[in-house]
Amino acid sequence: MMNKKTFALILVSIFLIFLNVSAKEKDRYEKWLKEEVDFLITDAERAEFKKLKKDEDKEFFIQLFWAKRDPAPRTEKNEFKEEYYQRLKYVKKAFIFGYLTGAKTDMGKIYLCFGNPARVFRQDPRVIIWVYPTRPWMNLPKGTFSVGFSAVRSDWTQQEDQRSRELVSSIDKDGYVLERTQTDFRVLEAFYSFQERVLLYPDLKKLPEWKKTVTFSPESFEGKLIEKVRTTQQNIFQIPFEEKAIFVKGENDSSYLTFLVKIDPGEKKEKVPKKLVFFGGLESTANSYNFRQEKSLIKEKDYFISQVGLPVLPGEYELFIGFYTKDKKTYSVKKHKITVPNLWSQELGLSSLLASPQVQEEKASAKKDKYDAFSLGRYSMLPLFEQHYTKEQSLNVFYYIYNIAVDENQTCSLLIELELQIGEKKFKMNPVKKQQKLMEGEAMLEGTGIPLSALPETGEYELILKVTDEIAKKTASQKLKFSVL
Repeated sequence: MMNKKTFALILVSIFLIFLNVSAKEKDRYEKWLKEEVDFLITDAERAEFKKLKKDEDKEFFIQLFWAKRDPAPRTEKNEFKEEYYQRLKYVKKAFIFGYLTGAKTDMGKIYLCFGNPARVFRQDPRVIIWVYPTRPWMNLPKGTFSVGFSAVRSDWTQQEDQRSRELVSSIDKDGYVLERTQTDFRVLEAFYSFQERVLLYPDLKKLPEWKKTVTFSPESFEGKLIEKVRTTQQNIFQIPFEEKAIFVKGENDSSYLTFLVKIDPGEKKEKVPKKLVFFGGLESTANSYNFRQEKSLIKEKDYFISQVGLPVLPGEYELFIGFYTKDKKTYSVKKHKITVPNLWSQELGLSSLLASPQVQEEKASAKKDKYDAFSLGRYSMLPLFEQHYTKEQSLNVFYYIYNIAVDENQTCSLLIELELQIGEKKFKMNPVKKQQKLMEGEAMLEGTGIPLSALPETGEYELILKVTDEIAKKTASQKLKFSVL
């Protein structure tokens, strides 16, 4: 039986272990704040972090801290965080100037900002120049830009200069400070505002949800089909299908790309299952995306329609898209080129025009797929692949307007013009002026209903939308083709 003395010793040991673990945890958070992100964290964030008492709150803060700087927070990988820690590891070893080390030195700070210079040279015995390729996203000079450093020792001599020829990769004990007269003012502006520039999502309150990246190995069913189409340059159509691409502004510099797919099985329509697995990929020199989604089919006349979507950065892509049945016995896949527009530029922009004869109000509790382009706030539209209408119907058109300028009162001023054209005939509708308060970066959802009974004749029409931002003096337009039977 355990005596009192032994029991007391066990309690003391447990208590000491607890204190040791607690001290290590405290040291870990202090190290993170002072040694890892001291150069990166804003004053407001530093003050907020210091107020936190619970470890779980500190852990959440750290996760959110990196998510706010993640260029693609809906993916598992945080490219900024990985690059930052690689640079931090380097500067700790490369820059030791007396009592200053790593990110405390000017060279270390510049390296954290811009990375490894493309070229390094001495302008004179006291000045070192780092040359970088341009950084357009920081509004830096075209071509290349330079950063100058001057030696801080007053007794510098040419002889001493011979003893230290390794300029970046070695430890330089003499020390250098940023030489402002040898550095472009735009570089200095970017350097001093670095903390704010990399804080992409300052208002983020919860961690973004992300889906694990879909990959197709060469041995996978999807990978084999894609490679077959790639090598033979022949599409596979066991069941014929078409798709239309719809673009609306997403998040994190991406567009929400929705494919509205029409599947036309002909006489085999009774054999088509209620669900299909849609798959594909978009490939460019800079980015690639794969997707696999099981989707239900909606019967429309003699064919079926469905939707599949994903976030994609703007650019030119080679698209592979297809589907297969769950037993993988029936499949189709094809490829072609596709251009994803940049709706995140500073230019006035418009989403794809969304048109349907039927619009209904949804209940607030209705669950929506964010890539469903036909769910519009309180409303939803019946997806229509073929834009065929009768004169008894209305053409309901919705669209988003992006990058709208506002005045000092946060009020926009837009002129919206619609025109219908059939052959050489044109019919202009009354222009609409929109003036309302908008938050910075806020998009505007607009729409209109056109009773087709008012049209003078049936035939093939084109709707032309023109939006003019009267503050920014910019114009954007979109077109939609439809037929009236």
